[in-house]
Amino acid sequence: MSPSDPARPRVAVLGAGCIGAWVGGVLARAGCPVVLIGRPRLAAAVAAGGLHVASLGARARPVPVGVETAPEAARGADVVIVAVKGGDTLAAAESVRPFLEPDAVVVSFQNGLRNPDRLRQALPAHRVVPGMVSFNVVWDDAPGGGARFRQLTSGPVALEAGGAPGLVSALRSAGVDVVETPDMQAVQWAKLVLNLNNAVNALSGLPLAEQLSQRHHRKVLAAAMDEAWACLDAAGIRPAAIGRMRPRLAPRILPLPDWLFRLLAAPMIRIDPAARSSMADDLERGRPTEVQDINGEIVALGARLGLPTPVNAGLVAAVEGWGGRGVGPRVHVLDRGGGEER
Repeated sequence: MSPSDPARPRVAVLGAGCIGAWVGGVLARAGCPVVLIGRPRLAAAVAAGGLHVASLGARARPVPVGVETAPEAARGADVVIVAVKGGDTLAAAESVRPFLEPDAVVVSFQNGLRNPDRLRQALPAHRVVPGMVSFNVVWDDAPGGGARFRQLTSGPVALEAGGAPGLVSALRSAGVDVVETPDMQAVQWAKLVLNLNNAVNALSGLPLAEQLSQRHHRKVLAAAMDEAWACLDAAGIRPAAIGRMRPRLAPRILPLPDWLFRLLAAPMIRIDPAARSSMADDLERGRPTEVQDINGEIVALGARLGLPTPVNAGLVAAVEGWGGRGVGPRVHVLDRGGGEER
């Protein structure tokens, strides 16, 4: 096999949902040979009208990407991006293992903390690079057919420093803000604290911007974050800031009156009116969620430390109890003083 251009690596995206398809699309736009490995729904949509990707505030553009549904499509890839949900990581890694090139680099663009270790367990012969996508992406129908993936909130992509230089170069050439860090776990903890809102957003039944515009929902999130910071401080864990977002400040800003929250939050993050959490999509489609890898991680840390985490435990129970009933109308969400109907 002829060597690929180091600045344009051959890329396979395993688990091409919203994040995976968007990342694969922008890499293809930068000239990388890309194959998406996803569900039949994605393959059918792309076959019907192509794949279209858009960065925040930009128009969607068609990109030349093939979609396969079987793991052997990863054969020949220099970089394999894993974007499956946490509960599927081991099975996905084991399915693709026979088809990986010996020097293939495996990059985790997944929520939670444990997925890089899960990948190392299943793929001990390969270098696993932790990564993180800090923004939201939505999948909707492209005009005339096809699948359109749009970035809806601001933020960078983070990767472990030195782990995948070709991927970093290709992402930057596509206009993606990439941050390399020597301590990805500190970044992952910060993302997890911010992702505590995924459950609140999913249970609210509202778009992200509308949910965050309502003080009572922000108070729920602030309470969940307060529990997280109490656990992290007790454990000596120091999350790192992500882009302009400062997770340590969030519990202080979130409960403020609406006008003051808007004034302080506007410089830190941009949110498209259509944005919502991936957990909201999972609830709507009756799929398993990542609530245990996010809010459940705080509950587990609190249990090890002997610290109470009733708000995060309540959010886990509410999400898991909601099951396949769809999103909305408002459901039972917790606040600092106990449960109340929203």
